[in-house]
Formats: sequence, structure tokens, C-alpha cells
Amino acid sequence: MSTVDEAKPGDLRRRAEDKIRGKSTRSPENLAAVSPEEDPKLLHELQVHQIELEMQNEELRRTHEELEASRARYFDLYDLAPVGYCTLSEQGLILEANLTASAMLGVARGALLEQPLARYVLPEDQGLYHAHRTRLLATGAPQGCELRLRCAAAAPFWARIDATMRRDPGSGVPVCRAVLIDISALKRVEEVLQDHERELAEKNAVLERFTSAVSHDLKSPLCTISTYLGFLVGDIRKQDAGAIGNNLEAIRKAADKMFRLLAELSGLLRVGHQNNPHVDAPFQDVVREALDAVAGSVAGRGVVIKVALEPLVLHGDRPRLVEVFQNLVDNAVKFMGDQRAPRVEIGFERDGGETVIFVRDNGGGIDSRHQTKIFDSFEKLDPGTSGTGLGLALVKRIVEVHGGRIWVESAGEGQGATFRFTLNAAAIPRFGASSS
Repeated sequence: MSTVDEAKPGDLRRRAEDKIRGKSTRSPENLAAVSPEEDPKLLHELQVHQIELEMQNEELRRTHEELEASRARYFDLYDLAPVGYCTLSEQGLILEANLTASAMLGVARGALLEQPLARYVLPEDQGLYHAHRTRLLATGAPQGCELRLRCAAAAPFWARIDATMRRDPGSGVPVCRAVLIDISALKRVEEVLQDHERELAEKNAVLERFTSAVSHDLKSPLCTISTYLGFLVGDIRKQDAGAIGNNLEAIRKAADKMFRLLAELSGLLRVGHQNNPHVDAPFQDVVREALDAVAGSVAGRGVVIKVALEPLVLHGDRPRLVEVFQNLVDNAVKFMGDQRAPRVEIGFERDGGETVIFVRDNGGGIDSRHQTKIFDSFEKLDPGTSGTGLGLALVKRIVEVHGGRIWVESAGEGQGATFRFTLNAAAIPRFGASSS
């Protein structure tokens, strides 16, 4: 790049004189205007000086254009960079900042100057920033850290600070050059991945327990069948018709248990994968369909069922919702204990902005130690009862697929139990007219 400083006076003079000679050669009339009494040497000097000034002005114009172009490039590369740039003093004060850093912190660039960068670090992360600066000043080696910065115009954000120590070219004073990078999006992705990892670990743990339980519960009827087949071979040789009949009945029961277990396993695995279209379904109609399915056990135990009359419309997979009430009522009847006046109440309550549906009984109750694990697969509080232990696990799975949650409340054994569940925003129960 040519500048005025780079053009030596001798060079300008030589070039000016060359120009005069060229003018004299090309157009002698330029000298005709000079009066005879004027000193030719003075005239020559004036002409040379004029030419020098014109050439200097041209050099200045070109230099100005180059400076403007350089300033524009600096503005693009520095001020409009996709990351924040800051120059800090050894004390951590902001000496210079680009427009990106100003926008990131939500503070005008002028207001940032002479302010400590630590002022914009969240209190919880001050320790991280202090350790970062301590390492930087002690070693002089490049340092990086991740922390949260406050923004005057928005919520705090995650940033990565990469810093190096340099000497200012002008003053020779040590300064810190810091690059600020907004990594909020990266942190959100990391959080999602961590959530997925935790969820996967939990699901793997559940799958291991599930597999172990399935193996155990399938092995039991198979062992029964194998044992009674051995008995049956001996009884057939003995032609003992009575024993043969008993053995066959035991084998049939074991096979029925295995078929029932496999059917419930299949149903549990289908939930969330093979669903019916979600439809509006009156609460009372869904409950009535579920009660019809368990009418035999309800009548056999003499249980009185009370269903809320207030109209309510459910929205979801109707057959699955029927399964929820069917299993909860069947569970209540099964664990009614020695209650002389067994009763089951089915209804709903408004709790803030959501509807909580409940199935309440006055049966044997549930000890607080078991109130969470009863929803696990194959979990049976009373091994002597019928069933596979998958009923409540199926209920929980259906409720969760509908985006809700389920829990049980009980004051303890002999105090009855209340199962409550909700449905998510996509399946919120809506109040409306009930079908007759």
C-alpha cells in the first residue's frame, strides 16, 4: 500500500520536474504566459511545487481510500464476527469489545468499557470464572471454561470463554484477549442426550427385571407340567384313572396359567405400539363397559359399586381406558379382604387445572412400603391370589401412554386404598353431557 510517508521528497521533486519537462515538451505555450521580468528559475520552482502538491493530494486520496477499505474489513471481521471478542486488563476490566459481545450481554458497547467481565457471570459460576482467570494469569497459557452469563435484555445463557494473554502492541502492557461463544444450544442438546441416557438406563433396568420375572413366571408352570407329566406316565402304567384325572387337571391349570400370562404379556407389550384411534367417550359408558367385564367377580364377592353421576367426557383409546377401570376394579375386589360390606367408588375430582380420576375401595389397604412397587411387572403383594401380577403394570402403562400419571393412596393395611390417575393435555377429560 502506497502512503505519503513512503514517497520521499526527493522522489516527488524528481517526478514533478519530469512532469514539467513533459509539459514543456508537449505544450510550450504553457511557458509563454510568463512575463520577461519574472525569474525563470522562480517560475520553475513554483511549477514544481504545484506539481508536488497535486501528487501529494493524489497520494493522500489513495491512502484515505485504502484506510476506509481496511476499516470496513476490520468492521466485518471484528465487530460483526459470529462470536464475542473482548480485550481485558490484568484486573479483568473490559478495555474493548466488539458489537457481538455487546449484543450477547445486552449492554451498549460504551457501557461495557472499564466494567469487570465478572459482573456478567452468574453468582453460581463465579468460582469457575475465578479459577479460569487464576490459571490464565499464573501460566500465561490459553485457558477455556464454560459458565453462564447474564444478559440485560434476555435470560442468562451458557457461554464458552477462550482466553489468551498478550502484550498490547502500543503500550506493551499485558492484556487478555477473550473469545465469548454462546453454547446454549449445545447445552440443550447435551441435556436432552443426558435425559435420553438416563431414560435408556432406566428402561434397560426395567427390561432386565421384566425379563427375569418373565423367565421365573414362565418356568413355574412349565415345571408343574413337566412334574405332572412324570406322574401321569406312572399312573397310566398303573391304570389309576383317578390319579390320571388329577394329573391332567393340574397340567391343564398350569397350561391355562401360561396362556393367561402370555396373553397379558402380549397386551402389555402392545400398549403404545398398537393403539386404537382416540375418541370422545362418556365417563359413565367407559366405566359401565369395564364393570360388565368383571360382573362375575363383583357379584360373587357381593361388592357394591358406586359410580359418579356428574357428566364427564374422556378422550383417548377407549378400549385401553376400559382396561384401566377393569383392572382397577378387579384389583379392588380381589384384595377386599374380610370386609363385611365391600364397596368400590368410582369418580373424579378437580384439582387445580386438572381432573383426577379415582377408584376407591374399603378393602385390605396397602402398606406404605409397597405403594410404589405394586405397579411393577409381576409384583404381587399376596402370592396366593390369582392373576399374573401384570394388571397394575398394564394400567400404569396405559395411563402413561395417554400422557398421565397414576399413584395409590392408603392409610395402611385394613384401611382401604384409592388409586388416582390423570390424563395429559392431549387427552384431558372434558365436562359435557353423558350418554344415557
